Amino acid sequence: MIGRIDQQIFVNKRMIDYMSEHKAINIKTRHYMMNYLDIVTTVTSIMLIKSGTDENLQKKRELWNYIKEKDRWMYFRLRNGILGQAMNLPGKGGRKISVAEYKIVRRFVGFN
Repeated sequence: MIGRIDQQIFVNKRMIDYMSEHKAINIKTRHYMMNYLDIVTTVTSIMLIKSGTDENLQKKRELWNYIKEKDRWMYFRLRNGILGQAMNLPGKGGRKISVAEYKIVRRFVGFN
C-alpha cells in the first residue's frame, strides 16, 4: 500500500475536490461521502506516517494543507473528528501512538 501512496493521495484529493464543489447533493449522500472521505483521509495519513520517511510526512502535511485551502469547513470536520484527532497527534510520540492505534483497530476490524 505504501508503494502506491501517490495514487492514494490522488484519489483523496479528487474526493476533496468533488465534495468541495458539489455542496447541493442529497443530505444523506453528502453525509455518507463525508464519512467515507474521513476514512480515506485517515488511511492515507496513517500510511504516510507508517512509512516513516520525511518525504511522506511532508506529503501528509501537504494533503492536510490542501484540504484546508479547498474547504475550511471540511478541514475542520475531518481534522476535529475522532479519526482526524487520533491520526494527527503531534510529534514522534504521537505518530507512534497513531500507528499503534491503527494496528489495534486492524486486528478487530480485519483490514489490510
